[in-house]
Amino acid sequence: MGSAESKNKSGKVGIDQPAGANDKKYRLYNLVDMHGGGELIPWMRYGMNSGDFSLIDGYMETKVMDMMYNGGKGKLESVAELVKRRNKERNERLGAFSRKKGKGKSGPNILDDFNQEQNQGDLKKALKLLDGGKGGKGDAKYREVVWKMEERGSMGENLVGCCLMQGSVIHNKLAVYMLEHYPKLVNDIFISEDYYGLSPLHQAIVNEDPWMMCFLLRKGADINQRCYGALFCPDDQVSSRTDSLEHEYVEVNLSNTNYVGRMYFGEYPLAFAASTGQQDCYRILRACRADPNSQDTNGNTVLHMTVIHENL
Repeated sequence: MGSAESKNKSGKVGIDQPAGANDKKYRLYNLVDMHGGGELIPWMRYGMNSGDFSLIDGYMETKVMDMMYNGGKGKLESVAELVKRRNKERNERLGAFSRKKGKGKSGPNILDDFNQEQNQGDLKKALKLLDGGKGGKGDAKYREVVWKMEERGSMGENLVGCCLMQGSVIHNKLAVYMLEHYPKLVNDIFISEDYYGLSPLHQAIVNEDPWMMCFLLRKGADINQRCYGALFCPDDQVSSRTDSLEHEYVEVNLSNTNYVGRMYFGEYPLAFAASTGQQDCYRILRACRADPNSQDTNGNTVLHMTVIHENL
């Protein structure tokens, strides 16, 4: 029952990148690609050496801002629409007899015919009146999305996520620079079947980077964000993944699983830290009141994950 996480040459845990991640059809990879290049990298290096970040600022105000909703302020998106998108992506990979349509009803979307750019304050007030935009069981019906859907990379990531996937000094510096200018990106998750819910906080933990994790927490990172991607669930549950339009999490077959998965880390950031043996990250998250008794889709808590990964 040992851990089977992916590790890079330095022995650190790493997140797998899909083949073809640098496909030129993704405009994001013109700015930062998956091979250490991209238009922003030499200018970021120049800024770090000279202290002059004016050229990076120019990119931020033109190309980067254009890839975000409302100039980086983000917009609210119906969770049902995000689930439909995830379900469609999953079914495109499956044969006709294996496809599973999302069940349940999404209900009315109060965001329809609402100008979010002009009425952001009014919209948030409306959601508070509607039980905070949540259903009866506390499941959020709306999620704030910052990076435009059509401008995301092959994993459903934004520019910050792309930088943290590589985790070099210059990529981390660029991620920090982005978050200083557009702080709402701190909770802008990956939106794809394989990586859904992966946040910068999860990435910092997997990168074994307590400094980055502290920075993200100061910027308001959500300690309760769950990662539901197919790459982060037990291998024997991948084929049983189904969606409901009534909630964001993925439903799986809970019977007869052995909990073995290369990156099955328990969904929550605290569980990620425990699963990968990151004691410093774990202590910091506990100091921020992350709950070790929170249960993932399989009902596993942090203690369960330490047993599964033999990190006792």
